[in-house]
Amino acid sequence: MIIKEFRVYNSHLMPKIFSVIFLLAYQIGLGQSRFDVGSVAEFQNAHNTASAGDSIVWKSGNYSDIFMDITKDDLIVTAAFPGTVVFDGASKVEIDGDHVTFSGLQFIGGNIGTDHVIRIWGDDVLVTEVNIANYTSYKYLIVDEESQRTTISYSNFENRINLDDQNILSILVDENVPGYHTIHYCSFKNFEGTGNDMGIEPIRIGVSTQARFNSRTIVEYCYFTNCDGDGELISNKASQNVIRYNTFEDNSKAELVLRHGDEAIVYGNFFLNNMGGVRVREGSNHFIYNNYFEGLDRRSIFLQNESSDPLSDIHVYFNTIVASAEVILGGDGGSNPPENVVIANNIFADPEDQLFEESTGSETWLGNISNGNLGISRPSGIEDTDPGLIANAEDFYQISTSSAAIDNAQSGFPSIPSFPGLDYDADLSLDLMKQNRPVPITSKDVGGMEFTSDLNVRPHVTEENTGPSYLGVPQIASIDIAETFGGGIILEPALQEYSIGSTVTATAIANDGYKFTNWTLGLSCIENPIEFVVTADMTISAEFEPNIILSLEEEIDPFLIYPNPSNKILTIDMMGISYTTATFEVLTLEGRLILKEIVTSSNPTISIDISEIPDGPYILKYFLGSDQGFINSTGLLKFIKN
Repeated sequence: MIIKEFRVYNSHLMPKIFSVIFLLAYQIGLGQSRFDVGSVAEFQNAHNTASAGDSIVWKSGNYSDIFMDITKDDLIVTAAFPGTVVFDGASKVEIDGDHVTFSGLQFIGGNIGTDHVIRIWGDDVLVTEVNIANYTSYKYLIVDEESQRTTISYSNFENRINLDDQNILSILVDENVPGYHTIHYCSFKNFEGTGNDMGIEPIRIGVSTQARFNSRTIVEYCYFTNCDGDGELISNKASQNVIRYNTFEDNSKAELVLRHGDEAIVYGNFFLNNMGGVRVREGSNHFIYNNYFEGLDRRSIFLQNESSDPLSDIHVYFNTIVASAEVILGGDGGSNPPENVVIANNIFADPEDQLFEESTGSETWLGNISNGNLGISRPSGIEDTDPGLIANAEDFYQISTSSAAIDNAQSGFPSIPSFPGLDYDADLSLDLMKQNRPVPITSKDVGGMEFTSDLNVRPHVTEENTGPSYLGVPQIASIDIAETFGGGIILEPALQEYSIGSTVTATAIANDGYKFTNWTLGLSCIENPIEFVVTADMTISAEFEPNIILSLEEEIDPFLIYPNPSNKILTIDMMGISYTTATFEVLTLEGRLILKEIVTSSNPTISIDISEIPDGPYILKYFLGSDQGFINSTGLLKFIKN
């Protein structure tokens, strides 16, 4: 049986919070159990009793000194309603089980001394919709070496009370096996400090002794603001990590730092109004491309002259750097200047003072455009011309129709490597905003973004679309539909994000050979299509978590439709089913209604003229009625017009 579940967060308890998720899961039977708990003893009893696939659900409330030791595999530990469960005191969590989901819980104002709030040893662990703030601890969250494929998503990390030499989110790295961890859509906010080497980095991947270990961790779509406890926003201390599509904004004492590891991939990020952008202190074969730098008041890119691990093979491609402090090339201040630095197809414009300083004189320059005081002797490969940048409606700069950057990139720079098990843009097929770039290098535009008049440059993530949904008033709601078989759900309109207050129609479609056998409706809506309103003001009772469960079984269709494929007339044999009224709708696979037929007499066969619709596959949606109203004969069939 295939279960499709629509779930919304309770908005009676949290009237300003709304999020929508479609969970499509395949289950063998319906044996999973739910344990509601409200104490350590109840949690331990539930944990000891639970089996794979079961849920342990904390009742809404505040709890002190709670220790959750999760050692079993395939458990879900969550809140009755996201954000309504708050732990403090000496509360902490250790996850040693595999395939554990930990979600919807808050840790606020506690004190666990030199311990960690959340520690993970298990594989394939998901931590999501978690908030940790105002805690005294070492790490807020640590992923140990033996863990693989941990995902940390939509969580917030904020304002650790103590200023001890411990970072906030730590990923440790195994010597032999990459971790393949993912951190995405998280927010890191308001870590106070001097900005010196205090060890209060929001994220650290690896430690110095793990520099040559391959972590292959992805940090993406995260938001960093007012993180001044340390000079490093992300401290990259292991190899082959990807840092992409993040926003670093208003961090007055910090920057992204590539430390002891090699082969970092940094692309698609926005560095806005920080002390700096990217500092490369150690390592080799780093790639920094398709990024946007603006308003950096100390430096935009800093290649250090460092004796501990001298820089080599540093690649800076297709970035846009505007209205910022200089790029420091590391030629002064020591006897270990960077070697084999390649700077290709970037835009450098309107510096605070000058564009560059400390040139080694050995850099390779290709296809760059500059505008403003260069600050060094001009090498070939950086043209002195106006790049034609204009501020868009959101006050970010992009190239205009007359820009010298259009179709002006130059080839000849080293290619970006691909690492096993990681999917990222190693062939420069996309720009900063994930638009397609032309395949030939010489047809690409210089700088971070291809010219367009239809899309504004702007950060991919902000404070509003990162972190737990319950922390603020989201302006958008997302609907995620996982892949399954036996059926599916289509949305009208089919968007990735929906404005609060808009109406979305979800239509469940059974594949050939399957039919709907049961509907459990937890919201006021009509059956098929299910119509609901995405709104922050929806009133849901506090007694239950609203959901819609659609069950599918492998059965024959209740009616016979023929011929299929059909050319002009589609005939429906009602197979002896009694009805008073019948409504048939023909929809595209995207859910668009194109034909409707209403029958008010109980004919054994019904004919529908489809001669006027274009050829292609279609859905035939039917509603059968009786004198008592709609009966449980509602569903979807598929046919082909040719």
